Amino acid sequence: MDEPTFLLLLLGGAFAFAAVVLLWKFLVTATLIGFVQWAAVTNLPDHPGLHLVAFAVPALLAAFTLTYARRLALAGPGRARRREYVR
Repeated sequence: MDEPTFLLLLLGGAFAFAAVVLLWKFLVTATLIGFVQWAAVTNLPDHPGLHLVAFAVPALLAAFTLTYARRLALAGPGRARRREYVR
């Protein structure tokens, strides 16, 4: 292997490692969701309730994340979230 190819592979490996380190919670959660869906479709009995739970719960979590996480991130950490009542 010549030197530029080795350096390119080393750089790509470093970026991949950095991505895994930064996104490990996301990757673990996605893996667990995928495993539950796989188990519900292939190994568990053909029961509509199990399939509903296996597919609806991750979809609801994704919908919550897409709709509310941006608002929570824009509010910033440490800001008090309280309602002010007008008298």
